[in-house]
Amino acid sequence: MHSQRVDDRTLRLVWGVADPAKRGPQARFTVREVTTAACRLADVEGLPSVSLAKLANRLELTTTALYRYVDSKDALIDLMTDQAIGPPPNLDDQDWKKGAQIWVRELWLRYVHHRWLADVQVSGMPRHPNRLHWMNSLLLNLDRGAVPDPMHIALLLDSLARAFATLSPSPTPETQQLPAWLSSAILDRFPRLARELSRDWTDVEDELARAVDTVLARVR
Repeated sequence: MHSQRVDDRTLRLVWGVADPAKRGPQARFTVREVTTAACRLADVEGLPSVSLAKLANRLELTTTALYRYVDSKDALIDLMTDQAIGPPPNLDDQDWKKGAQIWVRELWLRYVHHRWLADVQVSGMPRHPNRLHWMNSLLLNLDRGAVPDPMHIALLLDSLARAFATLSPSPTPETQQLPAWLSSAILDRFPRLARELSRDWTDVEDELARAVDTVLARVR
């Protein structure tokens, strides 16, 4: 768990309202540059591989020196998540349903591009500017359609993007196919689910679009 002090400092960093740096030698990197290096490390090796020691080594810093930029691994992951998710697409000129479809697809693409994002533990409402920007953007879009309970729909669509990102094919081909014995075990124990798993799930983007259409069709 984060301490309240670490949470507050990290939030101030991502919101760009951190206290001025203390006196001393000029920092070699900005916090954004450090965060970018951490995101690249996670993109290549996965989230579990990210450690302050490994990141410091990549930046040719001591681990102690890295604390000038970030207080802990938890704080680093907070910064990474906000930076990797980035700003939302512009939906101003879209029909509200088309806007919602674009919003989900673009968020899904962020998860696909940064596969480790789906591994980040999420609890409570987002507090970081980019995640809040995404939610605010979708709510404004849904308001154009006079959608009842828009926050409920927004949370459903947000969850769809994350869930379907985990279904996207792995870049490692050997992990995409179930062993024959496992397919047989699933068929024997969970026959109803096996019928769904036997479908062609290679076009995850199309499956996601159908799921979004299902949600939007029930709005009103």
